[in-house]
Amino acid sequence: MMNSNIPKISVIIVTLNAAPDLQKTLESIIRQDYPNMEIIVIDGGSNDGTPQVIGKFKDRINHWISEPDQGIYDAMNKGLAKATGEWVNFMNAGDVFYDRHVLSTIFNQDLEDAQVLYGDSIAHYPAFKTWRKALPPEDLWKGMVCCHQAMFVRTNLIKHEGFKPDLFFSADYELILRLYRNGKNFRYIPETVAVFDTRGTSNLKMVKSARSNLEILNSYRMLTPKEKRFHRRFICQSKLTEWIYRCLPSTLIFSFLKWFYRNQIVHEANHL
Repeated sequence: MMNSNIPKISVIIVTLNAAPDLQKTLESIIRQDYPNMEIIVIDGGSNDGTPQVIGKFKDRINHWISEPDQGIYDAMNKGLAKATGEWVNFMNAGDVFYDRHVLSTIFNQDLEDAQVLYGDSIAHYPAFKTWRKALPPEDLWKGMVCCHQAMFVRTNLIKHEGFKPDLFFSADYELILRLYRNGKNFRYIPETVAVFDTRGTSNLKMVKSARSNLEILNSYRMLTPKEKRFHRRFICQSKLTEWIYRCLPSTLIFSFLKWFYRNQIVHEANHL
């Protein structure tokens, strides 16, 4: 490493009854060629093989908790309370960094003025992967500009307030929107940062998530007519998507998605 003053990164993994996925995520983090990081695992009290996986990597895990929680954002807050790094990243079990050089590529540069870092990602569906380019923070009125797995936030900005667990569907969106509305400096990193597992995204709760996002946005400011039309259309689209996932065979759905995302399909082998 060229920089002797590289910042410490806290990577927080939240999991529940997903032992094989947790192992996959831990292996991805441990493979990073970045020397200054800590790994924090927050398990919601799993009754599968999760304790054995944690034990297997106990020499590399800095902190871990296994106990019931109030949901994913409560678990994230528990991890945040343990974080001692300058920057923090949140992973779900099953998510991985794009390759072993992600952290060294991002943090071996001058980031003095940056407060939120974010990059591109890859969505991993059961039979294919698609590339997702991050949007500029000015587009936060539409929703999340990228997945939280591809974001790094200065820990001291969110250490005390953290996520709002009562916003069960949209606490990550509210936190990022809060940072942006408070004038924090967002910096886009033109790199593919993470591969996120779409199985952790419920397509049967899209309408609740869309409505929750709209309520959060309304709480910050009054929407323009254009923005209101956008969100009305998005809620209608979410209703249709939920109906499709409830009524059609998954093989048919994923065949359609593969065709729909055909121009974004990732063909290269897994870099890990």
